[in-house]
Amino acid sequence: MKDFTAQLQITDRVEMPHVIKFILDKLVGYDVRLLESIKLLPLNKKALLHGCCTYPVRTKPRARTFKSGYRLRASVNINLAPPFSYNHWARIPSRNYQQGWYSGPKEFRFDDLEQAAVHTLSHEVFHMLAHSRQVKEKNTEANANWFADIWVEDYQQWADI
Repeated sequence: MKDFTAQLQITDRVEMPHVIKFILDKLVGYDVRLLESIKLLPLNKKALLHGCCTYPVRTKPRARTFKSGYRLRASVNINLAPPFSYNHWARIPSRNYQQGWYSGPKEFRFDDLEQAAVHTLSHEVFHMLAHSRQVKEKNTEANANWFADIWVEDYQQWADI
């Protein structure tokens, strides 16, 4: 398989190369031909984290060519001290719903800033994969955080190896 990272613009301004490597390793099984950039940046606000997934722009409506690809950006606040937490949408388990959960607020906790960075980048990866129809779940914030939680667990095992 061709190395897809040759086409990527990778920016790491928080000096977490192992986080970038983990994300790239996880992306190997997906179609990432339209992935243009991944950025991991410091956040200068009071918030712990912020992420963004920018979708490709077509050259013309319904065209099969694109002016730009997916752009993933995750920012983490390197000035905050652990433990880290933030509130966002999550899958809340419930027997009252056929799918077994509903979308509701939850406090997410991270032991270190690397976990927050993995979660934020993974969340944005989910938006890319859902938008490109590579995962079956709907492109929602609750699903993106559910996906990111799984990748954080994988990261913890991967980092311990």
